[in-house]
Amino acid sequence: MQRVVLVVSGIATVIFLWVAVRLAAHERGGPPHVDIELDGGIPATFTLPGEGPDRSAFAIPKPREARPPAVALMHGIASDRAVLTTLSRRLAHAGYAVLSFDARGHGRNRNPMPRGFGRSDRFGADFAAAVDFLRTSPFVDGSRIAVMGHSMGAGAALDYATRESGLDAAVLISGGWSTLGPYPPPNALFIYAEADSERTKRRSDAIAARLAGVDPIVHDRLYGDVAHASGVKVVEVANTDHTMIVATARAAAAIIDWLDVVFAHPDRELDVLADPRQALGVTAGLLLLLMLPGLGIVVGRIVEPVAKRPASGGGFGLLTLAIAMVATAPLVANGPPTALLPFDLGDVVIVQLLLTGLAVLTALAVRGELDLGAVFRGPAKLASGALLSTVAAYVLLQPLGIIAHSMALTPERVIGFVLAALGLLPFSLAFQILLRRGSPAVACGFALAGRVLVIAALIAGVSAGVFSGVIALMIPAFAIAFLIFESLAFTIYATSGNLATIAVAEAAWVALIVASIMPMRI
Repeated sequence: MQRVVLVVSGIATVIFLWVAVRLAAHERGGPPHVDIELDGGIPATFTLPGEGPDRSAFAIPKPREARPPAVALMHGIASDRAVLTTLSRRLAHAGYAVLSFDARGHGRNRNPMPRGFGRSDRFGADFAAAVDFLRTSPFVDGSRIAVMGHSMGAGAALDYATRESGLDAAVLISGGWSTLGPYPPPNALFIYAEADSERTKRRSDAIAARLAGVDPIVHDRLYGDVAHASGVKVVEVANTDHTMIVATARAAAAIIDWLDVVFAHPDRELDVLADPRQALGVTAGLLLLLMLPGLGIVVGRIVEPVAKRPASGGGFGLLTLAIAMVATAPLVANGPPTALLPFDLGDVVIVQLLLTGLAVLTALAVRGELDLGAVFRGPAKLASGALLSTVAAYVLLQPLGIIAHSMALTPERVIGFVLAALGLLPFSLAFQILLRRGSPAVACGFALAGRVLVIAALIAGVSAGVFSGVIALMIPAFAIAFLIFESLAFTIYATSGNLATIAVAEAAWVALIVASIMPMRI
């Protein structure tokens, strides 16, 4: 069976490498685009209308009368500009230049994210740098500029549009929470997903209704006078959710229609550009699931084999884990009791898991059921196996980062990765000792049940107010990460039974994802 798994994983690896090459080719293709750095150390991608990756578009400006309008575009929380590349390319295909940027604390932006929501303009400097660049760029019409954002970026775009004069439009995608500046936002389009939260929908409708001077506001109806920058419209996009709306053709079409009205674009028939990178990214993710069992066998053969424990006790392990998570939740209800972790949102989750793990390990030690010397047998081989799985995770996730989220780590994020891995290790170790027992199939069943329990605890924590409601948006990502990792843990356990290797690898995998996507405060 191991030979079959290795053959399947080998074939999947070959196909994965081919898909990665195709992804890279399509990433370089598309409309002309280039990565730049704005004033203040803000990483950005500048995309121009045009066919093919012709970089000469950035060498020879068009005549002034032929330069396109421009859009400054910001992502949502725990996201980055890579997530918005499909939307950026579709806007460029429609004739609009797009400057998308990593907001402070996100992606490759090394500026720290400001704490809390006390300042509604906390991303104002980022938008200001983007708009200032567009106003002076010889490649766009700097007198015709729209600001646009998704989720947190929508809130930042709306706030900036009420503080900066001379803008032509504001497009708010699944967000926008205040209009505190001295100006009404110009030509505001509020667009959200059918599956967005009712709070997001009500807030967008309320702000739009106030701007339009009506109550209630009717969707898909234009209010105000676009020529005098007082246009207002609300659009709900069916069959999508808060995360995926920025990648849907229907949302892009509605946004392009709005920009065409604002910038008086001639009537036209426009096919919203398909993005082949989306299908390739999904394919790469599926191939990754087939590759990891083979990697698990390789890792399992490197480390010291350990006798598998009997299956009895798995139910008690689930109960113990549940009690520990409930008992430690109040300890982080007012925030983590340490400011050591540099992540926003992720810090409270990591600290609760740390406390849960320490509580379980302490209980096991008191009962005489914890023998760390036996668990960490062959430390050199264990370190080699864990390092191999961690490096493989980092390398294999890079192609997916082209459209999902960049996985590149800044120096600050490397430090955060190390701290997060150390914080997660006690929980990962306790989790494996409690639940990874019996045959590989039984152990996998207990582990999956434990992961469902952890996800349920996070959801309950959000509902009870222990965690920020924003964490609810991260839960699907954690669930997917757990599922992917289990395909690796299954074969490591089947091959070696080495729980310490699985625990170290899991802590590193989850820490890598946290360090890549969570907002940074240092």
